[in-house]
Amino acid sequence: MQDNDELKSWLTLGFLSIIWGTSFILIKKSLVVFHPVEVALLRIAISAIAFAPFFFAKLRQHEWHRWWLYIIVAITGSAVPAFLYAMAQTQISSATAGIVNSITPIFTLIIGMIFFGTGTNYRQIFGIALGFIGAVGLILMGSSTGDISSQLLYGGLVIIGTMFYATNVNIVKEFFQDVKPMNLSSFAFFLLGLPAIFIVPFTDIPNKMNTHPEAWQAIGYLTILAVVSTVFALYVFYHLVQKTSAVFGASVSYLIPVVALIWGLLDGEAIGLWHLLSLALIIVGVYLIRERKAKVQ
Repeated sequence: MQDNDELKSWLTLGFLSIIWGTSFILIKKSLVVFHPVEVALLRIAISAIAFAPFFFAKLRQHEWHRWWLYIIVAITGSAVPAFLYAMAQTQISSATAGIVNSITPIFTLIIGMIFFGTGTNYRQIFGIALGFIGAVGLILMGSSTGDISSQLLYGGLVIIGTMFYATNVNIVKEFFQDVKPMNLSSFAFFLLGLPAIFIVPFTDIPNKMNTHPEAWQAIGYLTILAVVSTVFALYVFYHLVQKTSAVFGASVSYLIPVVALIWGLLDGEAIGLWHLLSLALIIVGVYLIRERKAKVQ
């Protein structure tokens, strides 16, 4: 039975990697029409609308006394990263964003050590250093314009985004171990999404919907991003974290960059040797920070 549970966990990890690895190309396609802030607002608003039926169905089960903690989950797991990744991909490729995103488990360990008492060793510290070298190296060598400062700035936004994801994973594991994933997701994102829904009409989004020829296509990409990559994937992810561990859940970042690279190639992005070398360094680094026992806890 334990082997079956472990197999299910690994299959779930692979399934999530496909969904989230596709997110970067969907963001890229949405940016053809919308400003990064508009992309993030629409992603949050559509997610809230998709979560609404589940929110009202579980209305009496929600922990209203901890509403602020649920909002923190939504902010760290979706809201802030949505803005950061959309802004970053105005200057860096979807493949680069996907690879840099793979350092999430490294920050998961660091934040776990600092705030949640997670133990560490020299092997893991070496892994942290190796992962950072891979991420920063990719950002620096991946500059097609030669503007290193700009590349560092926008690549740095992705790194900050991984910090928020890592914080989210630790919070879910620490404070929501016994909360049903759908209750957690629907309550958190519906509360956060309400402001986004009210803000959207006061942006340039309605005008673009009426005038831009590719607007509805971009809305389609964003709907997939919100419903599949946010609503459905987060439900599955929170369930995975509850059943395994924060670091195991964050290890979905092993495979996300591979999917992002494939989509980048299909979309005509230039994939150089530095992408592969950086990816290798990051994956080795993430492997080293994992527990010596590879089995799911």
